[in-house]
Amino acid sequence: MIKAIIFDAFGTLFKVTGGASARTIISHIEKAGVAVDESAFLKEWKSFYKEKTSDTETFLTEREIFISRIKMFYDRYGVMRSAKKDADYLLCEAHQRKVYEDTLPALENLKKNYLLFVGSNTDNSVLDSVIHLNGVKIHKAYTSENLKCYKPSLRFYKQILEENGLAPDEVFFVGDSLTDDIWGPKQCGINTCWINRTNADAEKHTPDFTIETLLEIEQCLKTYK
Repeated sequence: MIKAIIFDAFGTLFKVTGGASARTIISHIEKAGVAVDESAFLKEWKSFYKEKTSDTETFLTEREIFISRIKMFYDRYGVMRSAKKDADYLLCEAHQRKVYEDTLPALENLKKNYLLFVGSNTDNSVLDSVIHLNGVKIHKAYTSENLKCYKPSLRFYKQILEENGLAPDEVFFVGDSLTDDIWGPKQCGINTCWINRTNADAEKHTPDFTIETLLEIEQCLKTYK
């Protein structure tokens, strides 16, 4: 029996524009008179984040990773800008992200029968801001900052289970990332639901359910009753 639902935040409950921050940094570099190979830049931008969020001994917050990543590129291209200021400006924009149209109605229906959590690879301030800005009502919010690890580390999911006294088969994880929200939870025995808002291919990771809108979750959960 499902007792709790864990939602990813960005791309699941809240709207995002993929690659927007990276392209802003590219524009700053190009304004300094330096040509940038966008494809190679985006590839390295992603790999830098992946390396810094893997299970390492030294935990860095998303803000710290953001600043160090921007500084690396500015130093490489000789751009005389403050990586800290530009990172904080972009993170301020993240604080203003809005919910998808299906988010609030779906949560309102689900909270009548289930504990609702959010589990996100972000900092506390960002997640707290968007939750309050959009009037999202949940029971608990978990971030990489307060768990001191990033999805898809198994520690991320296990800490949520342990803190709430939940068995893996009592939890339903909903998210848009096939790695962070499907593969990771499945390694812990958690039931998974992939929200595919972009009609993407499932690749090699197979979720228990695939939906196009959060309003379909209730129908999925009937399987477990």
